[in-house]
Amino acid sequence: MTDLQIADAPFTSDFIEVDKALESMRDSGFDLTAAVGEPVDNSIEAHATIVRIEPRYSANKSHITDLAFADNGRGIEGDGLARVLKMGYSTRYGQRAGLGRFGVGLKLAALSVGRRIEVYTKPVGQEKYFHAYMDLDDIGTGEQTQIESEEVDAWPSEYADLMQNANGEPFESGTLVLWRKIDRLSSGGTYGESLDKKLADLRKFISRAYRRFIDQGLQVYLLGKPVTLHDPTFLLDDPRIIKQYAKREDISADQTRGVVIEETDLKIDGHDVHVVVTVVPEIFRHRSGTGGDTDLDNRDIREFQINQDNEGRISILRNGREIYYDIVPRMLPAGVSRGDRYIGVEVSFPAELDEYFQVRHVKRGTEPVDKLRNALRTWLQRPIRAARKEIRKHWSDVEVAEHAVELSRRSAAVQQAVDQAEQTSPRGQAGLNLTPAQESEVVEKIIEDLDIADADADGAEVKERVRTQIASQAITLLDGNWPGKELIELDHLNGKVVLRMNQRHPFFAHIYGPLRDAVAKPADELDASELHSLLRRAVDGLDVLFFAYAKAENMQRDPEQFDDLRTYWGQHAHAYIKGLMRIEDI
Repeated sequence: MTDLQIADAPFTSDFIEVDKALESMRDSGFDLTAAVGEPVDNSIEAHATIVRIEPRYSANKSHITDLAFADNGRGIEGDGLARVLKMGYSTRYGQRAGLGRFGVGLKLAALSVGRRIEVYTKPVGQEKYFHAYMDLDDIGTGEQTQIESEEVDAWPSEYADLMQNANGEPFESGTLVLWRKIDRLSSGGTYGESLDKKLADLRKFISRAYRRFIDQGLQVYLLGKPVTLHDPTFLLDDPRIIKQYAKREDISADQTRGVVIEETDLKIDGHDVHVVVTVVPEIFRHRSGTGGDTDLDNRDIREFQINQDNEGRISILRNGREIYYDIVPRMLPAGVSRGDRYIGVEVSFPAELDEYFQVRHVKRGTEPVDKLRNALRTWLQRPIRAARKEIRKHWSDVEVAEHAVELSRRSAAVQQAVDQAEQTSPRGQAGLNLTPAQESEVVEKIIEDLDIADADADGAEVKERVRTQIASQAITLLDGNWPGKELIELDHLNGKVVLRMNQRHPFFAHIYGPLRDAVAKPADELDASELHSLLRRAVDGLDVLFFAYAKAENMQRDPEQFDDLRTYWGQHAHAYIKGLMRIEDI
């Protein structure tokens, strides 16, 4: 036979070199949270009502050596246990009804953090325990050539406490998954800066990803402590929130839930994609500038995850389980805006639409395809803008109410200058025909429009201060808040005048308000660029007011009727400014 002759038997080769292939699969795209999700998904599929996640540490606590997942589900039949660890095998392969689909999640998840995975199980209705394992080191040396399921006497003694209920009674059935020989969970390692942070992030992930299941009774424990649900839309009842505000008579249960701006079902190829947009409860966005860190009483609410990290994020759920929580590029109108951390956007779809969300075997990083993205983006335009408007309106209402309560944010020097000038100025002529009863009625109407709360002593005190101020001053300046384009409203009371400034007007929202807020800050908190911007805005704003007044006169056919008005306006501005300069020694 020459070199060119072909042997009777063909050359053959294995499909893969198992040890090398498994080693390469360790970098399959899982992070810790996505990896942990796989065994939790399996526990839910097995009808578990209790899931426990428990790490074991190295002697110096700088490394997690083992990670245990215990549940009280239906368990796995002994003859099927070996196949559970086989790559590509799943009793639900390709199915869309549950959480799993591809048959690689559990194995790849375990290998992404460690070199050995073990499964112990007690099937429902049986008194037998079974065990199977896969070990990369043993596979590499040839010691393990296949996955075997063997009967064992009981759960491993060091984890037996995880396989019992709160009364200490053993689970009737269940599964214990152990990730061993972990080499990628250390402080400062691949997944974060410290083990504490990794586990804290893991708790956040579980509380959010499985929120609907926890809401329906699933008990998940991490490090022995229950995981409480977190709903970015704040529509599900959070026990932490209920406990914190249950004793507050002035806060109802509805006030601790999110406010639905709009929701709908988008039809995609015969399937419903449910979309809802909410804003978090007002008590958690009481005023601008708190950043979601404090509530209306300035109590710490960081555990409720309303912060910059959540700005503009969209929650996408597949069959009720969150598989994505991040910013979807070009999805929100005008991009991510200030205050979007207070907006919840939830998109929920059935697994039949996996291709539309590009769902991968690693349940993370999903992103809608163009057809679905365009449908979502188009629909979200209106509710997102409405949500942003609702947030700004609430901030404006609170600011106006607080200004009315304080009344002292007005410059004392300005009030003093006006009061001094009024001692020698001619008495006002408007409203001289009002009786005391009519004047009192107007004052009460003004107070009613200020929307000062009646519920507490502070409200009654503020009302009395407003009455005293109006009675004692020639000109009273108050903040108002009403729809419409009026800049100010005036009430004339027997020669006195009450001036209310409309805080909803753009002049106050964008010019006067920021200037007033800046003046309230310590000087060292304003940098040069910010100060320059404020000064430019002030000059431009004053110019706009003069332009607007000129246009207002120009709208009248007989502008000469305003000659006296302009004269008096300039005359009193001259007197007040001169008085202010003397007081402040300008």
